[in-house]
Amino acid sequence: MFYTFVYFVKMEKRIVIKILSLIFRFLLGGLLVFAGVLKVIDNTTLFEAVAYITWIPVGLKSLVIDFLPWIEIVAGSLLILHLFDKLVIPVNGLIYLSFFLFTIWGLSSGIEMDCGCFGELDKGSFLGSLLGSEISWQMMIRNAIFTLMAGFVYWHSQIYNRS
Repeated sequence: MFYTFVYFVKMEKRIVIKILSLIFRFLLGGLLVFAGVLKVIDNTTLFEAVAYITWIPVGLKSLVIDFLPWIEIVAGSLLILHLFDKLVIPVNGLIYLSFFLFTIWGLSSGIEMDCGCFGELDKGSFLGSLLGSEISWQMMIRNAIFTLMAGFVYWHSQIYNRS
């Protein structure tokens, strides 16, 4: 009886972890697709944000401006569709980690600007307040949460592939 209970608890934990991983995959992938599409439509804010970073070479700035939206769309779509997981999951983790590190750098540098993460969302709307692009403590916390979620998805993929 006790062993049946232990097995049930372990099974429930595994199911909860799998469901959380699926939710995180969909959320993180959806956010990347959403952000990428908004940048494809209008990359003005992204252009201004990248132009502000003086330590990035001009050629690399051009690559970021031209390709980041498409990388976000492809990486997010593949994450949602569970395709090429061995490559896509780490790439998504690196994307979210780089956004988190950029926010830390922006805050520590005293930058007061819009990073262009989600285009020109109306700041008065719920979505605009949740996904605002102004570099702030709220953005740092949000990006930290997204990075932790990406880490969870990576961790789950490693556990799942071993068993």
